Amino acid sequence: MSKTPKWRPVFGEKLPPGFKPPTHEEDQPSVNNSSTNAVSSRPLEPSNKHNSKTSIKSAAKPNAVPQKKLKPESWPDYFAKMDPMERILLAFTVYRQPKDVSIDQFYSYNYDSFRYLDRDLLGPDYPEAIRIISKWKKAGLMVEGRYSNLLSLEKGVTEAFWQFINDQVYPELLKLEPLRSYAADLSGTLDNIFNFLVMVEQGEVSITRAREVNKNSLKRVLAALTEPARPDKLFTMESYFFWLLGVVNFFKLISAKGDRLALTALGRELTEQIIVEDLLCQIFPFHLNTIPNKGFFLMLPLLVNCTEWTSWTQKASKLIPADFSRALFPRDRVISLLDPMRFLGLLDWGEYQEDILVRLTPLGQFIIPKLLKMQKVEDYVSEIKCLIDQVYPTTGPDTAYVQPNFEILLPRSASWSTRWQLSQFALLEQQDQMLKYRLDKNYLMNALKRGVPASEVLALLTKLSAYPLPENLVLTLQQWVESFGQVTFVQLSLLECTTPEQAASIASSRKYREYVLGLYSPTVVIVRDTEKLRKLLEKQGIFPLPGVLDGKGVAERLRSSDEV
Repeated sequence: MSKTPKWRPVFGEKLPPGFKPPTHEEDQPSVNNSSTNAVSSRPLEPSNKHNSKTSIKSAAKPNAVPQKKLKPESWPDYFAKMDPMERILLAFTVYRQPKDVSIDQFYSYNYDSFRYLDRDLLGPDYPEAIRIISKWKKAGLMVEGRYSNLLSLEKGVTEAFWQFINDQVYPELLKLEPLRSYAADLSGTLDNIFNFLVMVEQGEVSITRAREVNKNSLKRVLAALTEPARPDKLFTMESYFFWLLGVVNFFKLISAKGDRLALTALGRELTEQIIVEDLLCQIFPFHLNTIPNKGFFLMLPLLVNCTEWTSWTQKASKLIPADFSRALFPRDRVISLLDPMRFLGLLDWGEYQEDILVRLTPLGQFIIPKLLKMQKVEDYVSEIKCLIDQVYPTTGPDTAYVQPNFEILLPRSASWSTRWQLSQFALLEQQDQMLKYRLDKNYLMNALKRGVPASEVLALLTKLSAYPLPENLVLTLQQWVESFGQVTFVQLSLLECTTPEQAASIASSRKYREYVLGLYSPTVVIVRDTEKLRKLLEKQGIFPLPGVLDGKGVAERLRSSDEV
């Protein structure tokens, strides 16, 4: 079994946002259910900087324990009396919608449990957690499940709690503008995934025995990716790539094949025809479910109203005390929570002095309320498609402009199928309003080595081009294609005979049929399994010279005969 890979700094911390970390024997956290054949991806969630796991303690309030079940109309008053710790844990519980869950599951060694408020931030101890759960059960927020030892969230609690949170924060009168902003980049994310899959298909991504991308391949991959807008010192292209790799692994688009990555059947289907809305309907709920920072779920309903630039700090201050908020939401931690959502096209965020400003995109404004209400986003595929087409159309036109200087310009809205076919033999040089490819001899030769039919190159360019292909380009491509395969390496096992009659006899005899492949020349027979054939020949009274001549031996024999 391979050792767990070392986790490199991501977004300035030890672990990045988005997917679960590896399982350690001492605390057994839950892990991402990626394919066992998938390449190892680095964790995608940074944690707060502490020397050891810190904790936030809240004062116990025994007088607040209700003695009887509350009516739904009394829930808001109960929510208002909660301390910050309890309110955060309830927000997390309401989002997760537990059903038939035992108390032990609420306080396990899993980062989804009440034991942790974040990866390196401990939550309440066991007695405090049991006290909180008992309060919820007595208040009627939690009810017995199928068995007496199982708990489920009461119907109506979700809507009541989200409404309570929303009522605590009023619209800000002061209009803020970030000093520096980072826009949603769904198009960049999808383009980079596409480019990575092209490299995988072409066998350019090698892996180690631990199924990690090796250093040389990593350098080539990073050079091929388009770098998104990023904050200084809190972002590296390497961390961004491993976040992308986590997304690719989630969809099971790649698998290990020997010492390289290869596309799976799902990966090949995706490159032929991507359906962006279907992918996002799967990744959105999965991503939110893997966020370990439980305070984020207290802030999530407040993001729904962030249609303009809104202060994260001011929103948080309405729900939890400042010292609690600073421990739960240090600046770099907030950025690590927002960046993956930015890469998925849900929001923009910006810097304003020491604060972080947030603004939802139209896609985020549509998706997040659906997730809060536990609605199936796949039921809204047509609406999501309309929103995605505004930022990442893939409906064409699939018209290329082939230049005499060997450049090929293709609209960025071209279908993935067309881009995939062109990427097999043309090198992508630039991604802007137009995709710029270049025909390069070495790149084309590598395509022919991989089995791309030479006839398809000119045929595809002719099909895509809006005008007749330049004559100089056609002639040059024909010359390049003709230069391929003019020589061939041959590795054979040959049996030399003294006469053509002997060679013909061996080649046609039924006794040797299993080991004879045909005649190479009148006196030379192509054979296999030389040692077995040697024994069979000796039984028939034909005794070959001992050993097998290799290329060097044959050359020396020819040299000796020439000297004679």
